Amino acid sequence: MNHFLERAKQLEAQMQEDRHYLHKHAEAGEHLPETVSYVMNRLREIGLEPEEICPSGISACIKGAYPGKTMLLRADMDALPMEETNDLPFQSETNAAHNCGHDLHTAMLLGAAQILFEHRNDLHGNVKLMFQPAEELFIGSRKMIEAGILSNPHVDVAMGMHVMLDTTVPSLNYGTGYMTSSCNGFKITVHGSGCHGAMPHLGIDPINAGLHIYSAFQNLIARECDPSEKVSLTFGAFQAGSTTNIVPDQAILMGTLRTYNKQLREQLVKRMQEICEYTGKAFHVSVDYVTVSDVPSTYSDPELTTDLAEYASDIIPDFICDTNYKVTPSDDFAFISEQVPTAYFMIGCQVEGCSVQHHNPGVLFDEAVLPYGAATHAACAFHWLNKEN
Repeated sequence: MNHFLERAKQLEAQMQEDRHYLHKHAEAGEHLPETVSYVMNRLREIGLEPEEICPSGISACIKGAYPGKTMLLRADMDALPMEETNDLPFQSETNAAHNCGHDLHTAMLLGAAQILFEHRNDLHGNVKLMFQPAEELFIGSRKMIEAGILSNPHVDVAMGMHVMLDTTVPSLNYGTGYMTSSCNGFKITVHGSGCHGAMPHLGIDPINAGLHIYSAFQNLIARECDPSEKVSLTFGAFQAGSTTNIVPDQAILMGTLRTYNKQLREQLVKRMQEICEYTGKAFHVSVDYVTVSDVPSTYSDPELTTDLAEYASDIIPDFICDTNYKVTPSDDFAFISEQVPTAYFMIGCQVEGCSVQHHNPGVLFDEAVLPYGAATHAACAFHWLNKEN
């Protein structure tokens, strides 16, 4: 057995304990006091000196005995503001739930931290640990960048990993190039003029203008996008009025644009804003377009990713399943990938019989993934640093 995996297996019970505590005390958003306290205490137990460099953003550095480069390993810690519907013995006791698996990410990185700290006397360079809040809000990564996560020491490369539910334990998947979709969330408010439903000519109907905006956005995909491109433009809300015989004053539409193509993303956002502007003029309404989220696609550097995948492949035979892997959800780790060469892996933890996916109240993750995730972090960081330095 690979010695990193062997040590991770020995730490499996501790990682399960970490995961269960974090799951039970789930916290969402930017303010994660219970989570931060627990993770920082665990890092101190390992022998590290963690810092909260921004609200709920933790940094710690494992310094090797020999000089060299620095690799950053990242875990997101925030849960979702939703309940869960399962009978886990460690079910959440808060108004949040780890239905995206970030509790697993944090536990795996704590396990990797223990392994790498034990190997520090043989390590060339440094491993910087990044435990971030507010990934689900797409703001935690950027705030940690602003707080200096990529400096002191300067970070040369970064690696992230996310649990996925399309393959079982043990399995690792990756792609090169843009591999998570970008995310442009938007809120459109159409301001009309309310009136009696029997006299619509005395008002200005915002629902009518909203419907034309909705239709025009769909035609952007059908008529202005290369069919070979992967892109989705989805509305998740259309809110207007409250009764049968009143034309309301306003209509609100909210949705999200996802793609992997940076140029196409910029082109579509420009066209979406133009459609709002000119639809407003055509229907004599005012239209406000507000950006709710603006996250680029995560770029998995081909050279770095290929090198790290080679180290990961030694953990267990046939560990790597898919080398052309992409996902349509987004991740604010993308902001790190804009700053330094980055590799992003997806690790399988499908539970047999569980057909739902991330962000579902009934989702389940196979925590047998924990030692494989910890070993992957540790092996990739150790071998890359010792090779490069």
